[in-house]
Amino acid sequence: MHPLSESEIQTNFSKNLSYIRRTRKHRLSQKALARRLCLSKYAVSMYESNRAAPTAYAVYQVSCYFGIPMERLLTKDLAKGDSSCVQIIDC
Repeated sequence: MHPLSESEIQTNFSKNLSYIRRTRKHRLSQKALARRLCLSKYAVSMYESNRAAPTAYAVYQVSCYFGIPMERLLTKDLAKGDSSCVQIIDC
């Protein structure tokens, strides 16, 4: 596998955040997720639309909340159904 560019990593996070927020058992709105993660709704919206790079804190919060390793959130496409991408972690 080739090293990912910063743009590719940001795009992966953007797609994955939108995917897991909408398809996990929680089915959260952006506002509800923002509240749970102590982020603004605007930040969640900007991350999902790939118009802003997430902070390390935001990636960590998403990782812990959904139980998905940060590396997977940043480097894999979770929507492609790779079951090895989703593994529960303890934060």
